Amino acid sequence: MAVVDPAGGQPEQLIPWATGASGGQWRASDAYAYEQDPVGFLSEALGRCGDTFRFGRNAVFLGDPDEVHAVLTETGRAFHTGRDILDGFRSNPDEITALWMRGRRAGRAGLTARAASAGAHRMRERIRADLAALAGRPVDAAGEASGLCSRAALAYCLTSVPDALPARLATASERLTGVLDATLPLPAWVPGSAAHRARAAVRALASVLTDVVEERRRGGERGHAEPDLLDALLTDADASARQARAALQMIITGTHVVPGAALTWLVAELATREGVLDSVRAEAAAHGLDGDLPYTTAVVKESLRLHPPVWLMTRDVARPAKVAGYDVGPGEQLVFSPYLLQRDARWWEEPDRFRPGRWLDESQARRARHAYIPFSGGARICAGYRLGLLQLTQTAALLATEYSVGTVGDVDLTPTYESVLVPTALRVRWDPVPAR
Repeated sequence: MAVVDPAGGQPEQLIPWATGASGGQWRASDAYAYEQDPVGFLSEALGRCGDTFRFGRNAVFLGDPDEVHAVLTETGRAFHTGRDILDGFRSNPDEITALWMRGRRAGRAGLTARAASAGAHRMRERIRADLAALAGRPVDAAGEASGLCSRAALAYCLTSVPDALPARLATASERLTGVLDATLPLPAWVPGSAAHRARAAVRALASVLTDVVEERRRGGERGHAEPDLLDALLTDADASARQARAALQMIITGTHVVPGAALTWLVAELATREGVLDSVRAEAAAHGLDGDLPYTTAVVKESLRLHPPVWLMTRDVARPAKVAGYDVGPGEQLVFSPYLLQRDARWWEEPDRFRPGRWLDESQARRARHAYIPFSGGARICAGYRLGLLQLTQTAALLATEYSVGTVGDVDLTPTYESVLVPTALRVRWDPVPAR
């Protein structure tokens, strides 16, 4: 349907509604249907409306990977990641994007080869110790995975981790996720609200990190044997101490809840897919944990493809723009789903099947290059995505090399479609295997 432009220009194309009604509106029954089965609702709407449609009060869904890629590329310009859920505590969208880019530079190019190698060693030993502490007894995978991930990431980022930091990081990350999951979120100024508690936890985390940065600048760790991520942030000529702290905080805040969900699904695959653990073990035995592990990396990527921790992403429209041929403007929100993109048969062969080998086939990777976004993409791709891949690959290799892994009791791998995707119920146990 088109509406004639009163100025005499080309007719404006209207984005179809997921309700199916021409020029329709979002109804309470639509909201209920979405809440009951969000993936089913969006999948049905994609089949009926095509790759672009309206749903909710001001949301436009995008199902074409090239259009999603274009939006991700323009994030920070035409589109923003959204208003800070703590009412501007982290400053404006432009400053947040600048911090994000600083964190990416430090995480990618800012770390020297020596610093990256030292960080990887510290991280591996932290993972090894944490796995050993949980071995030989039933473990709630989702309950333990986040702590495993954040402690390992802190070991990578910092030569010395303050005792208070892991708990402060866990509290801040979990309370921020609670704000995202809240059905009726209240502002951060309301005492006792989820946002108010999250803001307090974020400030407590910032306080610990400020002390870490100030001690490093004063030379409190002068002569520490190994360089780390904080060194890279502090040697950024454009960064103040405050900005270095903020960039470090941005990186590590993303190392708890989301990577924990990714690790939960990875453990589920290792525990339930026949032969996968044996193949990872054989590769690690052949190449060593410091060597190239292409199959293990492929297992991690395939787990992330089937189970992206953040199954639904959004971008706010910052200025008038065209998306998929339609006009959008401020006040509207663009929504896209890594879960649906990464299971779309147009881009993936046997999309619902666990096939690590697809990542060893360059033609498949090229075909689906914009349809794989477990870490988002563009300028605001997860600042710790390389760290996340390394961490998951090392954890898989350590589990396979040193343990046998199996499920305990009833397992329900039905996903919970909240802000983070996790299985409904998964208990596992890993027992040491004799040294080979």
